[in-house]
Amino acid sequence: MRKELDEALCKKYPKIFRDRNGNMRDTAMCWGFECRDGWYNILDKACSLIQGHIDYTRAQRARALRYNRALRRAVRGDVRPLQMHFTFDKYATEPSIYGIQQAAKVLEDIEPQCKRVPEACPQVVATQIKEKFGTLRFYYFGGDDYCHGVESMAESMSAVTCEVCSSPGKLRNGGWIRTLCDEHAKESGYEDFGLTHG
Repeated sequence: MRKELDEALCKKYPKIFRDRNGNMRDTAMCWGFECRDGWYNILDKACSLIQGHIDYTRAQRARALRYNRALRRAVRGDVRPLQMHFTFDKYATEPSIYGIQQAAKVLEDIEPQCKRVPEACPQVVATQIKEKFGTLRFYYFGGDDYCHGVESMAESMSAVTCEVCSSPGKLRNGGWIRTLCDEHAKESGYEDFGLTHG
């Protein structure tokens, strides 16, 4: 992958590609993105979905923990933190009318319930990005089932996307198996591989 695209991905997703310039004993990301430019958009969108999911699960966990702390304080008599929890303006210094009303509703229950605290998704850290058997491979640690699903979808999309120009392509055979559009297959002397990826 071209240097500017490599740098763009690392700048956009510093948590996922934190080991981009790491030691070769620890990560294969030290070799960079071992694929062609045509798969840049697939990688960009996959990383966007993965990092967005991770950030969302962490925000949900933090919100549930704040709510539970505020609820426990409210039950002991200090209602203001619960009122502020329902005041969605993060710069507010006083509870909103809505915040006061919502806190009152919660405390009207005979036994106010704490929220279930969801697990935060572990941060995905890429260990290697490469082409193998004509498709994209994204090796990493961390994540959850959602992240694995996104990674699998990205791999599937690479099998129908030209690795040179991002046009629709298919697996071709010409010594190495590659995914190419008709134009780049003709230029490179590749033939239709005769199977579909799926």
